[in-house]
Amino acid sequence: MKYKLFRSPGDLDKAVRKHELVAVETGKSIDDVADALIRAVRDDLAEMPEYAHCETAAYAPEPIKSFRRVRRYRYEMMGIVYPKYAEENVLIDYGIIEEEES
Repeated sequence: MKYKLFRSPGDLDKAVRKHELVAVETGKSIDDVADALIRAVRDDLAEMPEYAHCETAAYAPEPIKSFRRVRRYRYEMMGIVYPKYAEENVLIDYGIIEEEES
């Protein structure tokens, strides 16, 4: 299977055409590529100039939640930025498309 990871500029359900492709991973299942997708999210956030010198993390992929309106994605992830001097962490939504390998 092929898993395409997209970063959302805001809400995962909105402006789907503005979502940016971040990584493509291949494996037998989502579990096989979970670690690579977590690394891809962390690296994507760390490379963004506004989050330079911040720690980053990501939750493991999970099936898209039932309340989501977006039908493009099969899985979702949450990226986290830990700014050094801020009252709140920054949360970024990611969506994952699952496709058969060609």
